Amino acid sequence: MSATDPIEHIANALVKARRHGNSWLPPGGFDAALGLSDAYRIQDAVAAAMGWFPSGRPSAWKAGGKPAMSAAPLPRVLASGAPWDPAVGHDLVAEAEIAVRLGRTPTSAADAANCVATLCVSLEIVGTRLAGGLTAPAAWKLADQGVHGVLVVGPERPWAPRDWATQDCSLRINDEPALLATGTHPNGDVLAPLAWLYAHAAERGLPLQAGDLITTGAWLVAPVRHGDRITVAFEGVGAVSLG
Repeated sequence: MSATDPIEHIANALVKARRHGNSWLPPGGFDAALGLSDAYRIQDAVAAAMGWFPSGRPSAWKAGGKPAMSAAPLPRVLASGAPWDPAVGHDLVAEAEIAVRLGRTPTSAADAANCVATLCVSLEIVGTRLAGGLTAPAAWKLADQGVHGVLVVGPERPWAPRDWATQDCSLRINDEPALLATGTHPNGDVLAPLAWLYAHAAERGLPLQAGDLITTGAWLVAPVRHGDRITVAFEGVGAVSLG
């Protein structure tokens, strides 16, 4: 990249925001010309500058979306009960999710769902490095690692098909009444993003492999503050907590 490359400029600004814990507003606001392919280039540049993946590839992803899919590689996954990470960003939102782990390396997009070995409850804290980032255009949010803050996961259990349309879940913040939902996965099936993610990761030169963890879309969302005690539970699957 040249010194005047706007992609490099955005990536450098996001890296500085992450390192210093502040927010960044692009001069002149969010350029609508930034595209999805640009966003993924920025993701990769930020990851390289931060040294997130010394092995050369991530071992965890977030994927999902409706109607269009999107994805971001995740730099760190915490176990249930972990304290808050100070580097989650700002404008925080908690998302109740299900994550799956691949037991073998997929051979094709159609094979990806067949490779799932375990599942677990996961809690993603969405946070942004962009001033006003949660209201930014989609490509800008995607460039900011899909506005990812941190992922916290509960104990894994063997994969078995479930009726996701009747799946109950809850999200509790501190001592407030829990938010409740049934069958609210955005794609109707937690495996829905896997075929798309297989092709996407391969195109980026980061092919999915056995052992990869993939979180697959939010069932419940709620604004939170740093330090809140948050618990997510899925009936018959398990629970996860932060703080």
